[in-house]
Amino acid sequence: MISIGGRRHSGVLRREGDAIVVLAVGGTEVASWPLVGSTRPDLDVIDVLARLALTARLLGGAIGLRNAGPELLSLIDFVGLDDVLVADEPGEG
Repeated sequence: MISIGGRRHSGVLRREGDAIVVLAVGGTEVASWPLVGSTRPDLDVIDVLARLALTARLLGGAIGLRNAGPELLSLIDFVGLDDVLVADEPGEG
């Protein structure tokens, strides 16, 4: 990986519009990857996020989202995960 401007870039390609899952430990971003299916979210996507958030929390970390669309944010709010998953405001990050 190459670090440019303090950000790591990987060879992982993402489809345009996919949200980015961010794993942070101690307030430091340690990994990020595209959330497949986030452009047309369903309960399978929410299940993945909930499991990731639980695992991260058990290991002392946290999961956040970058570039999450309104449908995904609404579904996260609807199922009650909005207090577990931190999402950047649209246009940030």
